[in-house]
Amino acid sequence: MAQKHNLTIQAVSIIGGILTAIFFLGFLALARILRSDISCLIVGSILILTTLTISRMVIRSFLDAMNITLYIAGCVLIGFGINASINILFTTLMGISILTFLLSRGFILPFLSVILFNISFFGEAAHVFSSFYPLQIAVVPILALFLFANIFETKLFECIGTENYFSKYKPFHFGLFISGIVSLGGLSINYMISETNSWLVSCILSVCIWIGILIMVQRIMQVMKVDHPVNQVGIYILCIVICLPTVFAPYLSGSLLLILICFYYGYKAECAASLLLFIYAVSKYYYDLNLSLLTKSITLFFIGIACITAWYFFTQKRTRHEKV
Repeated sequence: MAQKHNLTIQAVSIIGGILTAIFFLGFLALARILRSDISCLIVGSILILTTLTISRMVIRSFLDAMNITLYIAGCVLIGFGINASINILFTTLMGISILTFLLSRGFILPFLSVILFNISFFGEAAHVFSSFYPLQIAVVPILALFLFANIFETKLFECIGTENYFSKYKPFHFGLFISGIVSLGGLSINYMISETNSWLVSCILSVCIWIGILIMVQRIMQVMKVDHPVNQVGIYILCIVICLPTVFAPYLSGSLLLILICFYYGYKAECAASLLLFIYAVSKYYYDLNLSLLTKSITLFFIGIACITAWYFFTQKRTRHEKV
């Protein structure tokens, strides 16, 4: 109950902080208080330093919304102050995110710094290559980090200790999850953009995500005591058959990977968010198919049969295991 209560407070604090930052920046824009790039840069730096100082001195839930407001406003103002050079802008934001993650305390600011770093890093990559491909490819390293952070969580806990686990690992973990949700959502909009070899990029992304799905399936089979090689090969083939129709829609298989990770490791709130993303992805995939209604129905029919087969197999295996 306490965990749900803390999660609710953090969610409300984030939403309130973002809204307050928007209104605060809108007030500055309408009042024209900051008219030069230098003034924006100075005020933004002061806000960032103030936020870091407060977070290190006092950790209170009622200050989270204020810290979020000051941090977002500071980053935006610094962005306006150095918008003449995109490379310097993204590099500066990456530096701010790293310093924030290392120096701040609590949950909110390290969480925001992870998201800021991902945005800045892949934004810089997109600017350097003058293409949207880095923004599409971003989903793979983000999901890979999220996957392996969960797989090696025990070892990380032993290395960083209890205090750093709650102050650094949890914000890092949740920041990766939100970044994955956002990147998959963006991928659902841009995966069919008319760039050269966009279909090839989608295929590569799908294959990488399928590898993650197979890794999770392998871990699930260990829990379900599926030891026979024939059964294991059959399950792998079944998973590939289920994923094959999503080869040009990596956001769909990516949402499925998030569901498997969150369900396996027992993250209930993240699992619910992943399910919502999966429902959206299925709807988006269905309406984006450039096929007739009959072909769509046949495709969904066979995918449904494959899913029911997988459900039946795992249910029977679990029942036998419980009887033993």
